[in-house]
Amino acid sequence: MEKKTLIALGIIILVIGGAWYMKREKDLAKLHDIQTDLANYLYNNYRLYTRNTPESDEVKKLYNKGNGSLSEEEYLKKMKETRVYSDIEKVEFTKFSVGPMKDLVVDFKINDVYSDDTSLSTISAETGKWLYSFNSINTRNGYVLERKEKSTDKKMAEEKIIYNNKGWNNYGYDRKIVQKNWLITTNYRTSLIK
Repeated sequence: MEKKTLIALGIIILVIGGAWYMKREKDLAKLHDIQTDLANYLYNNYRLYTRNTPESDEVKKLYNKGNGSLSEEEYLKKMKETRVYSDIEKVEFTKFSVGPMKDLVVDFKINDVYSDDTSLSTISAETGKWLYSFNSINTRNGYVLERKEKSTDKKMAEEKIIYNNKGWNNYGYDRKIVQKNWLITTNYRTSLIK
């Protein structure tokens, strides 16, 4: 009798463990897809710029807060010319959390210089993909994220995407709460689209 009980208990533990493992793998696959999609979106639609500091300082002196030799229009044009642009070459994902509106907040770093985040709360009815929003007026570490004049449709090299494969609980968030709130919100929004 004892042997049969131990075998039954072992089978139950294996079934529960296997189900938990499969659920975790499914969650990690979803996060991997989100990261890949977001990295490609950034790669195709945005770029970074910083300013050539000596040149921009010279332009500011010439403008002198409107009292210098440059008009406002000339000042803006010359300041735009001091921008040094760089393409997005690397995206590193650093953290996942649930925002106040129960959306998934994804933190990332671009080219090791620009840290930002985006909230995933809406799925496009046309494409079935997440809609991303970025505040492109923020200056972070001397860099600004700016939308490209012409978007492309290329895939970012896989080795240039640094995935966060730690899952939901990588920064002390309760995995079940984060997952439950995000999936309920996501499923509700998805059902509205269909």
